[in-house]
Amino acid sequence: MKTKNLLGVLLLFTFTFISCDKEDEEGRKITDYKEYVLTVASEMKPGVIWSEGRDYLKEVYPVKKENAEGWDALGGIGGFEFENGYEYRIKISETSYLDYSMGQPAWTEHELLEVISKEKKASEGLPKHFIPEAFYKDKFLPKYRYAVEADNKEVIEEDLKNNSILPLDYHYFYYGNSEGPKWLAIKDDTNVLGPGLIKRTNKAQEEFPEVYQILPPEGQVNGFMEWSFLDEEGNETGYPSFDVFLGYSAKSREAGVTSNLFYLYKDLTAHYKSKYPDAGVKAVVVSYAIEKN
Repeated sequence: MKTKNLLGVLLLFTFTFISCDKEDEEGRKITDYKEYVLTVASEMKPGVIWSEGRDYLKEVYPVKKENAEGWDALGGIGGFEFENGYEYRIKISETSYLDYSMGQPAWTEHELLEVISKEKKASEGLPKHFIPEAFYKDKFLPKYRYAVEADNKEVIEEDLKNNSILPLDYHYFYYGNSEGPKWLAIKDDTNVLGPGLIKRTNKAQEEFPEVYQILPPEGQVNGFMEWSFLDEEGNETGYPSFDVFLGYSAKSREAGVTSNLFYLYKDLTAHYKSKYPDAGVKAVVVSYAIEKN
């Protein structure tokens, strides 16, 4: 009986070894290939793509297959040189691969085959973004705090509670772009602020107002900046600038590696001294902690 069991184990091991060896010899395999024509919109939009086991935010191409009614998102097209302001009709290949030696064994690549037409026009019917609610639901909301030193604190605190500089029901995003870091705020599919560019200026901590000491960041800090929020062309907007502490949440395991929180600060002392001259205002500071997506 024991001999039969031993032979069975040896046969199973041999079969497994041969199967794995055969799989390794095969290496990368093409599992599907197709060619088709796409319309590429005249501007890119923020969207979410899946890569290396996670979703992340980047600018994507709004594309439309022939006879399709709506726009879909495509993360990249190899060999395609996109110029903003032009709508394209292109022919591409779509190749699906399988390779178990890779960290992500199955993936798809798109390559340009032919530019059929290029027309200077604004594409119609584009969504404001391609970010599914599941990506941001219950996340990326600002944590709003404030601190007041005044003879009549109650009136100032009530005003701060009801008049936040940043809308508190929007989800805030910071993401990279070839032109520099960009910002975006989303409430839902139709209520969107931005996107736009972020003008970042490095600062020393000593350059920040001393009044920030009454409301210190809740996590560890490793950098200091000023952020100005521009439009996509780099022009100034009506959005206020903020002093920014770059840091980590208290629970972060990545301290010392990558910042995972932005603490946006604003000194509103002068504003509230003017608005409530009889309140004996000495210091007013607001802070928004925003999670890095």
